[in-house]
Amino acid sequence: MNWRLLDNNPLDSADHMALDEVLLASRSAGECRNTLRFLQFSPRCALLGLHQAVELEIDEDYCRKQSIEINRRITGGGAIFWGPSELGWEIYAGKDWLAGRNIDEVYKLLCDVMVKALADLGVKAMFRPRNDIQVGNRKICGTGGAELDNAFVFQCSLLIDFDVKSMVKVLKIPMEKISDKNMSAVEDRVTWLKRELGQVPDMSKIKEAICAAFASVMDIQFIQAELNSWEEALFREKRIYFHSPEWIYKVRLPSEAGEIKEACLKTPGGLIRVVAKTELKARVLKSVLISGDFFTHNPSVIYELEACLKDCPLEGDKIEEIIRSFFKAYPDQIPGVSAQDVESCVRRALR
Repeated sequence: MNWRLLDNNPLDSADHMALDEVLLASRSAGECRNTLRFLQFSPRCALLGLHQAVELEIDEDYCRKQSIEINRRITGGGAIFWGPSELGWEIYAGKDWLAGRNIDEVYKLLCDVMVKALADLGVKAMFRPRNDIQVGNRKICGTGGAELDNAFVFQCSLLIDFDVKSMVKVLKIPMEKISDKNMSAVEDRVTWLKRELGQVPDMSKIKEAICAAFASVMDIQFIQAELNSWEEALFREKRIYFHSPEWIYKVRLPSEAGEIKEACLKTPGGLIRVVAKTELKARVLKSVLISGDFFTHNPSVIYELEACLKDCPLEGDKIEEIIRSFFKAYPDQIPGVSAQDVESCVRRALR
């Protein structure tokens, strides 16, 4: 199979996020063939997951002083810090390419591609469900994805010469996540190529290893190309929005009126964070913000669940009933996270 390869020069975070939306739309509309794209960022940036609030996840003052950009992905998951040496890759493919396999099986296969590439570079890695690639007990790659009509995007980020100290200052990392598996520090949870190899491989060699792994694992070959005219036109339109506060601050904390409480819960599918705003006199849950470091096939389902919980009575089992009905209507949309997990986290916040 011949796929298109896009290998842009380093771009700022907003342009990269705009291209994510453009390429997913292009593949869904049949305007392009299946595509692999490499990503490098300049300047440094902090990228939120689609459902996350800047105030909860990012130290804005530090980022402002250090000229670190803040932006938001079109996919879910947790906030990540990108330095100039990190490398991302993503594929945009039609769902007809799944050939009877479900999306989880394909994501596992794509993680196997990265494991093979790392092995060829001299690093023994393994896939850790649901969406991490690790060396020993340390994460070296994170993955995620989203769908749009007839197409999907799968994303992978590889740590190469990672600046852990800056990451800790940029991201507000919940203690529940740091203490997972009895790890006492963030440095014990991640690793990077330079740490494993003692040197930084040439970027072109890393990209060649990834392309070769696609050929070996999935029999895919690549032809380097550029954006087509349809994509160029849409990119010029979209990049303005992705540079705007309207996009970056798409998710905001509830206003100060009312009681605002927060809770976190570690689940097999990742960390869940709930911010709940209540009206105690009326005894209702006015609004809820559900975010965290979990994966979802359809990011919009989180917004729908939040809408269903709006103005829900605090007494009785109405909150639990809504959450259980929602998970029944949208099964398997948040792998590793159950209705009971969300119920427990909401109730923790309300307590």
